[in-house]
Amino acid sequence: MKKLLAILAAVGLTATTSSVVISCTTTVDRFGKLNFSDKQVYTTFILKMKDSGFISVSQAEKFLKISDTEIIADVLKILDKKIAEEEYKATSSNIASTLKVKEKETTENITSNLLNDLATNKFFSEYTAKVISDKNGLVNDKQYSNNHSLNPFNLFEDDEKINYSIYYKKTSENETLTRWQVLGEFGENEWNIPSIDTLNGGNNFYIIGSTDNTKVTKLSDTKNTKFLNKDTKIDGVTGPFLVAKNEQEQGFSGNEIMKYRFQSYINAKIIPDLYTQLISLAYLDSNLYSTNLTTTNYTRSFVRLNTSNKLVSSVQNSLTSETKSSNVKLIWSFKAKVSTDATSWVKSYKQALGEPNSSGNIILDENSITTLKDNFSTKTLENNTKLGTDPFLGLVGYNGIAKNNDTGIEAISGSLSISTDAQTAAKSIDRPTLLTGPKDQGFAVGDNGESEIVLVLPIYLNDIYDNSNVTLNAVNQEATLSIPSDTWVPLGDKYSPYVDDMKTFEKPEGVDIIKDKSGNLYVKATAATGSFTLGNTMKMKVNVKNNVDTMLGIHETINKEDSAFTSGFDANQQDKVKDTDKILYSVLWARNADPKSVYQLSEAWSNSVQSSSDIKNLSAINKQLLISEIENGLVAGDTDYATEAKEELYTKYIMDGDNVLFQGLYDELAKYIKDEDGNTSD
Repeated sequence: MKKLLAILAAVGLTATTSSVVISCTTTVDRFGKLNFSDKQVYTTFILKMKDSGFISVSQAEKFLKISDTEIIADVLKILDKKIAEEEYKATSSNIASTLKVKEKETTENITSNLLNDLATNKFFSEYTAKVISDKNGLVNDKQYSNNHSLNPFNLFEDDEKINYSIYYKKTSENETLTRWQVLGEFGENEWNIPSIDTLNGGNNFYIIGSTDNTKVTKLSDTKNTKFLNKDTKIDGVTGPFLVAKNEQEQGFSGNEIMKYRFQSYINAKIIPDLYTQLISLAYLDSNLYSTNLTTTNYTRSFVRLNTSNKLVSSVQNSLTSETKSSNVKLIWSFKAKVSTDATSWVKSYKQALGEPNSSGNIILDENSITTLKDNFSTKTLENNTKLGTDPFLGLVGYNGIAKNNDTGIEAISGSLSISTDAQTAAKSIDRPTLLTGPKDQGFAVGDNGESEIVLVLPIYLNDIYDNSNVTLNAVNQEATLSIPSDTWVPLGDKYSPYVDDMKTFEKPEGVDIIKDKSGNLYVKATAATGSFTLGNTMKMKVNVKNNVDTMLGIHETINKEDSAFTSGFDANQQDKVKDTDKILYSVLWARNADPKSVYQLSEAWSNSVQSSSDIKNLSAINKQLLISEIENGLVAGDTDYATEAKEELYTKYIMDGDNVLFQGLYDELAKYIKDEDGNTSD
């Protein structure tokens, strides 16, 4: 029992004990709406462990004596996390098997990453609001220390003597590092808090470790580099060393660094509240994609969004219709001081956005949000908001994510503070829009009579799963492919009205191109820019850019041992593919995988006024963060969906699972109730 209590404490949970006895002969039924209460699931789990021989009868009796609802709920949090992890692995394995790619590394803990991302997003908006609210931009970080020091700990197995600090560059161009600290931290009388512009800038934050808190002023002061999720030990390094995000990127964004600066607080105060959604989220993601189950080669493989999935059906009315409407929106609000003339204030926004003489709401273009951010940074536009920034676009005044309801919109993530009139107006918005209020005087909000205008950014999965990076959409009869490093993109599933033969090419520069035995082409960028000419008699130049991945698709390592690869390519073509090379598939919007149909849908959406370039241009990582945030908001308030998810996954992993399937589940708790020789309980 001591070990169970220890693990509960380690994950930030609390527990007490009780002495009520429940017989080990208790029988259990299949899970259904009426019998998967916490107590029923807990009892079933203990009995299944006993019946499967993972624990003894006496050990089961000791656990079944516990009737305290808090302990049982805490145990189920651990159980839910493990079930969700197994379900995510199963989903990943199914996709890998179908698309002939490698499964994700087992060291990649999907649920832990998901919990961290959701918690960090929540904290980022809260923290940036505090920065904005203080006239000097200072925050007392010690309120978040949670009885631990600030900054990260236990990043590696052998770093117990290491002290970590967070440093930042005030701008990307500035090479000088500033240590993030509050008064008294590190025994110094300095107070350095990154500004909103720095927090919303690039990857300008760095983790540096040492045994003695040695202060550095530039990255070159560090003597070694260790990589998260690759290195497991620091191997005796003592001097200042850099902890890099990965082998490609040294720094972190303002949002990403929060989970390290405030690691203790986020782990203890925010993450535990998210455990209850894990089962629903894993269930939701398990059927997000549909695949063709008869894949014979890499060109004929495809993945599409499943229109019956709760996420897909909740976000918009259709993926392919010309009359799309969005049910989910990102919301920001900007405020004027009470003393400011509302009409002149709204007009200043119209002037900045290039619409000085327009009346009514402003339809935003691809530059509008950047323009607003620049004007807020220079204080050219008045914005008296006390709300923080979003973790996706870095725009102040963030209310959160909202969905349509009967009368207007309601928050599913964040806190919706806009006026009732603005909520009503936002419901019908189907394209990026700045709501300027009645008579272009803003909306009245608050007891003091402030004016606000509201930015509504409708979410469309067509933007999040935008495929224009790998579609031959031509401009002046030239197309451009944007391909991440060490990645192959199939060309055999592409279409262009300007190309008569997708299997013929010439003049390759800065690219590698290979053919499978059917003649299908695959291209990989080998330089920052490159090009080739595609076609036989009808030809088109295709430019290639080696860019950071902005397409959210299936981007996984090719399984060179699969027969689809070994039998699909000649030996000399196989040799051109490195063991670590990946392949990138777009996620289709329709059942029809015909290349011409895919091209036409992409072309039509690219020209739609409903499309948002701000969402399209997010990195693939940020697009996935946005998806996770929307999913979490949708399932958090839906008890019927939670019921359905629990019925399915509790039955699958506890009632129907064989030893191979639920061995990991039982091990997760059994190891905490057995002593070292496995014979007695603690």
